[in-house]
Order: sequence, then structure tokens, then C-alpha cells
Amino acid sequence: MNLDPKVQRIIDWRESIAVLPDNHFFEIIRMYLGEIKTPFNKQKLIEDLGAFIRKEENRKILVSLLSETDLRIISAVKYIPRANLEKLFSFFSGAFSYAELYERILNLEERLILYRKNDKNSDKTLILLNPHLEDDLEPYTKQTVLLENPEYAELSYETPSSLSPELIASFISFINKNQDLCKADGTFKKRTAAEIERLFPGKTEMLFNLTKAFINLSLLRELSIDKNKMLAFARLDRRLQYAYLCVASQGRYSRSTLIRHAKLLLDVATSIPHDGFPRSIILRLAYIISEDQSDAAGLSSFGSTSRFNSILNRAKNTDSAVVEQSGDLSSVLDRLIECAALFGILYRKGTDVKGEGIFVSGTIFDETEEFEDRPKCVSVDAAFTVTVLPGLSLENLIPLMDFMELRQYDTAAVFEINRKSVMRGFDAGLNANRILSLLKKYNSYALPQNLEISIEDWSRSYSSATIYKGYVLQVSSENAAMTENNPAIAPFIAQKLAHGIYLLSVENDEQATSIIERSGLDFIGKIKTPEKNYESVGFPEFELPQKTDRFDSDEQSKPTSDEERAAHFEAMRACLEKMNIPAEKKEGLAERIQHKIILSPAQLRADSVKYERFEAGGMDFSGKLHIIEDAIANNSMVELQFDDRTIVGVPVSISKDGGNAFVFMRVGPERVDDVSLVKEFAVAQAKFVKRIRGSVLR
Repeated sequence: MNLDPKVQRIIDWRESIAVLPDNHFFEIIRMYLGEIKTPFNKQKLIEDLGAFIRKEENRKILVSLLSETDLRIISAVKYIPRANLEKLFSFFSGAFSYAELYERILNLEERLILYRKNDKNSDKTLILLNPHLEDDLEPYTKQTVLLENPEYAELSYETPSSLSPELIASFISFINKNQDLCKADGTFKKRTAAEIERLFPGKTEMLFNLTKAFINLSLLRELSIDKNKMLAFARLDRRLQYAYLCVASQGRYSRSTLIRHAKLLLDVATSIPHDGFPRSIILRLAYIISEDQSDAAGLSSFGSTSRFNSILNRAKNTDSAVVEQSGDLSSVLDRLIECAALFGILYRKGTDVKGEGIFVSGTIFDETEEFEDRPKCVSVDAAFTVTVLPGLSLENLIPLMDFMELRQYDTAAVFEINRKSVMRGFDAGLNANRILSLLKKYNSYALPQNLEISIEDWSRSYSSATIYKGYVLQVSSENAAMTENNPAIAPFIAQKLAHGIYLLSVENDEQATSIIERSGLDFIGKIKTPEKNYESVGFPEFELPQKTDRFDSDEQSKPTSDEERAAHFEAMRACLEKMNIPAEKKEGLAERIQHKIILSPAQLRADSVKYERFEAGGMDFSGKLHIIEDAIANNSMVELQFDDRTIVGVPVSISKDGGNAFVFMRVGPERVDDVSLVKEFAVAQAKFVKRIRGSVLR
């Protein structure tokens, strides 16, 4: 029988209470229900606790005492699948220290908002939302709660950076002339970098990323542009082009991973609100969006050391990342954001009060114009200088780059047509008629007559001699006809160079020898195999996202006002002041009020408080030891403050040596029994020792 999911969650919550150690179980019952009358039934007490939570007045107070930070953590628990402490720490990295987050989650557990459950499929302890409060919390736990509004410290007034069809085409022209761009380590050669900075002022970093993307997308291979593949790429929507280039600039990925990363990047960019998000919030936004994409597994190939990848992998309950690029990938997503800003997918609008960059959607999402079939964006003067203005698509620009040489890239790209550049066009398969027709198609005015004459003259010069490299077969004049009709040879004649001289389309010596043996003719040595063109596999396309206001951080609804919460605290403290109880008991109850555990005066019971010491410092060496020993006994975390650092971890043991003592701790968020994570610290050197409060819901 399949239970209703909410009923199952209530059963899970009841079981989490039932399996508590007796001292913790009775503590929580006394805290909320009062003295336990004997004989008692444990299941009945759990039912009574559930009834306490279900009371409308209690639920209202529980929810009304939630702060913005409380709601942010609760929302993360709600939207992060199989949330645990490590995932939450990764998700809120930079917002909380591990100790701060740990204490806040413990506090939410004590307040019955959250509870813990052991995962049967792993050794993880899951953190879940109390099912009795789901409906009450629904209006206040939206995804946008996790995305704080930025607080600007400085605005940027720089012109937004962006790729453009003219820039990409101009760089292709540069590569056509300067094919040997990079050193063995992949960086630009010194001469290349200087020339790029001269021709493309201020765009060296952008073009370096573009070069890496060309290589990883196989648009640039063996030092030259793959024209067929580049044309297939140019037919994509411009936003998709830039997304693929941005992702590929960080590594070579499989086809499916490239699609997934590009889609997520565009979804994130179109979801950033007008006010923008800092980098850390963009990481959260990307996670939220990736969870909403049922067909995407997240950015698993960003590397197992990436914080963002760790969130995704753990959320999907995977054990490791699929790394498709060697090297350290821990900061791939951060670098991707910077590259997205260079390429126009994002725009750095300013910095926040922490000095972190704030990004908004880039300029490419503001462009709505469609290219005309034959825009007149080219101007050719009598000195063979060609000015290309914005307006042509990349697909239309690429053929022009075969026979023009870049002189300067700015608002308009300036090229020159000269003998060498036209010869490169002829090498690329163009002829004089094709070159002139392309110029006439896009030129605003009639072409200069001297240019037409020069191109035709260069064409005649180019055709006057041809160099071939391959396998050549030469036969006597009387055997020419027989050779051309020979069934073993005829299919392999690629070019008849002269009477009795043939260029053969064979791949290697073995194939050539086999053909000659079958034909009965002699063979003449190796020079070149004619170049063959292969059809390029097209680039994948997907539905492009539209700009959305889904994550605009509008004013969030709050359970109650600050004044109402303050009034509750004042009322509870006033009741406490009237009580005639020992100071230690009163202090314990005051702490519960501060931690929002007391919902009504009925909970102000002195017999429910047990005095515990949590802090020691200065010269109180025995007090420090006592705090650490209690933490070991309760498996609690401690915070050690030294002159130059603060250490947080779980103490494992204490070693006493004469008048000193050393504590061995598992440091940081790792909660595994790994000896390599255990560190030793001198207790006497700690200026301050604090035991982080344990939870009754352990």
C-alpha cells in the first residue's frame, strides 16, 4: 500500500523523535509539554508533541519568530534534494562559517522547525522540514528567498564587452594570415600577442579565450580554420554561438556536456534580475535552475573539487564527478562567469560592499534585430581598403575573410585587399568571379574599376602555374587513351595535368602499388595526395531561453514584523522576571527565550533547565579542559580561538603532558573518521574555548 507522501513524512518525523537517546527525548518533551507523568507511553508522548505543534496558536508563533536568515536556511533545506550539513555549508559558502551554520541548524532543530533522519542508502544524516509546518511555511520559503538583493558599493561605467560577428570574422582573417598563434603551452607567442593588441586594442584576453574555444570546438585545427565546420557553427543563433564558445574556452567537453553547460549558462544569464547578482548568488541561482531542469544532471564535468560541482554531485547522490579536462577544475565556474562577461553573455554592472562583482544579463539579450539578406555594410575605396560596418551575420562574413587582410578592428573593421590576401582566397577555392560577386553583393557603391582589373590580373597569374602534391602517373602518348579507360586506374584519376600525366587520388604507397599492379602499368613516385573535403557534423541546437523575471528579488512576504517579534520576547522576559527561581535556572530560561524556543509562558519551567557551561578563556586552563571534555562526551563541536586563527572541529581525544594538554580534533566540515583529518592543538595556547551547543535532536 502506497502512503500519501505527507503521511510518510509525518511517520518519518515521529520515528526521528522515537529513536532519540532517552535523555534527549525526555528533555524535548519537558521543554515543550512539561513534566512527564508516570506511567507514560513513549508513542503517546510523541503524539502529544505532534498535537502541540499542530495547534494553530503554536504554529503561528513558531513561524512568526523566524528571521530572514532562518527562512533562507529553511528554503535551502526545502529546495536542495537530500540536504545535509555539508551540502548546506557548500551552498552558503561565504555567507556563514561552518560553526555559524551548524549552530543555526541546531537552533532550528530545537525549535522543531527542522529534524534529522538517517539515510538508509548512505551514511549521511539528512536534514528535513517538519511536515507539520510545511503549509504554514509555504508562503515564506520561495526560491527567491535564497537569492539576496545586491548592495552596491560602486557602479561600473565601462562600455559592455561583447563578441560580435565582425569581431569573430576579423579574428578569423587574422588567423588566416597568422596561423602559428600559440606556444607549446597554449599561450600566445610574444609576437602574436603584440600584433593582436595592435589590431584589437584591449581585446587580447577575449581573443585568447576565443582561440581556446576554437581549438576545443575543432573550429581551429592544424593551425588553420576548418571552414566547413565554421560555417555550420555560424548558422547557429548568435546567443547559442557565444554560449558554446564560452563553455569551450574552459575545456574540451563531450557533445552532451557541452549542450548541458551552454543551456544552463543561458538559463542563468536570462534569469538574473535587473539589479543583478554577485558571483556567489549566481552560483546559487545556477544550482536552483539546474534542479528545475529534469533532463540535466548539473555541471558534473566541472570537476570534483569545484564547490558548485560538489553541490550538484552530492545533490544527485553521485560519488564522483566526470572530469573531461585534465588539470585543476576547482574554479571552472568562476572562470566561466568572467568569460561570459567578456563575451557579452553577462555584464559586470558594479561591485558590492564586499568587493564582489555584481553581474546582469549581457548585451546579446538586448539585440532583437535580424540580419537582412543583402545589407549594404561594406565600403571599398580606390586604395583597396575595405570598411565593414555592423550588420552582416557571421555566416555572410566568413567568405569575405578568405581574401581580405585585417588592418584594424574598432567600431568598424578595416581590411585591405592585396595580392597575398587574394592569393589566399584562391587557395581557399575562390575564383575572381566569386570574389567580385561577394564584394558587389555587400558593397554600398560600385566597385573601383582598378580593383576589378587587379583581381582578374592576379587570377590569371595564379592560374599560370599550379603546384600539386600527391601521386602522379605518367604514361607515353600512345598509351594515354588506354590508361584513361583502364578500369583499375580510371576511378582514381583526380586531375589530368597534361596528355599522359595524371594526378591520382590515392592515400598511400600500398594503395598506389596495388592499383598499378592490377593495371599492369609502372608507377612514378610520391609527391602529394589531392586534398579531400569532408562534410562537417553540424552543431547541436536547443530552444533558447527568453529573458524572465522569475528570480526578481521583489519584497518578500514575512511571517511577522520585527516589532511583533520584539513584543513576544519582551512579554516572555517579563514573565520570567516575575518568577522566583535560582539565578542559574533563570539564566537558562532566558537563553531559551533568546533562542526562540519559548513560545508561551507555560514553557517557563525551572525544572526543565539543566545548567551547562559552554565557554572558558584567559588563564582558566581547567575550564578549557572541562569544556573540551564535555564536547567529547557529547560529540559536540568546539571553537578554539588563537592569536592568529580560529579553529572549528569535533574533538576526538585529549592528551595530557605534564602541565599542558593537547586536543586532537577533526577539523572543518568533514565528518568522517579519517585519521588524516585529525589535527593536534595545544589547549593552553587557545585564548578562548567555546563548545557549540549540542542539539536535543542528535
